[in-house]
Amino acid sequence: MAFEYVPVKTVEDALAAMKKWGDEGKIYAGGVALSILMKSNVFQPGALIDISGVEELSGIEETGTGGVRIGARTPHREIETSPLIAGRFPLLAEVFHNVATIRIRNAGTIGGNIIFAEPASDPPAALLVLEARMIARNTGGAERAIPASEFWTDYYETALEEDELLTAIEIDPLPEGMRTAYTRFTTRSKEDKPLISISVAVAAGDDGKTCREARIGLGGVEAVFRRLRAAEEALQGKELAREAIDEALAGTLGDLEPLTDIRASDSYRRQVTPVFIRRTIEKAARLIG
Repeated sequence: MAFEYVPVKTVEDALAAMKKWGDEGKIYAGGVALSILMKSNVFQPGALIDISGVEELSGIEETGTGGVRIGARTPHREIETSPLIAGRFPLLAEVFHNVATIRIRNAGTIGGNIIFAEPASDPPAALLVLEARMIARNTGGAERAIPASEFWTDYYETALEEDELLTAIEIDPLPEGMRTAYTRFTTRSKEDKPLISISVAVAAGDDGKTCREARIGLGGVEAVFRRLRAAEEALQGKELAREAIDEALAGTLGDLEPLTDIRASDSYRRQVTPVFIRRTIEKAARLIG
């Protein structure tokens, strides 16, 4: 498995290497997923373009809107322990605390995680709920923002073009009064990949009891991460209590297409997913007030 190692120090150098090598070149940062794929002969790149030395792709900074910009090369552990993230987006701090083991969190990056697009992953559902934007730059220098709702397109597929480099993830502040919660479920160890990963954000009306707005991000269940828009709409105006939540979910999850894999069958996922969604909504609702 011979390949050329191409270390780069700037985004411009990375884009130049991508242009030179085309689809023979693969971006390498933490290498958590890529190294496994290469050992399994799924990928046999002609060149590894190592961006681990590109400082401008790493770090967390506050934006002018009061949100955050997270460099694509930022390790999971840095997001997990960031005071800025904990203060502005505690959902992200909790989610990244639960990514694999601490060894993986120190090596793996947010960019690698979301580009790999493995269904059994936690961060994407949270990024959907937070309505994140993925910032990509192509080899011609053009930049675009891809909404999280459009980023994951198919099984292990994203909207990134072959000539695009993910540079950052941007998140604006949540609306006033919105509270978040997260649930992951595994049938094995805590460090195992989730068979269900749910992130929610809810806001109550003036009475503090009825739902004004809800966002539900689903991961681990289907081939593609997505927002459950029908369920979100059904919850509006409903009381944030068990019976009302169950009623809203009952009529809106018929289009689920659960996976069958080593973690669970499709029928099992279909049965337990509404339960975990409701519990996560209840968890967020308890933070209101």
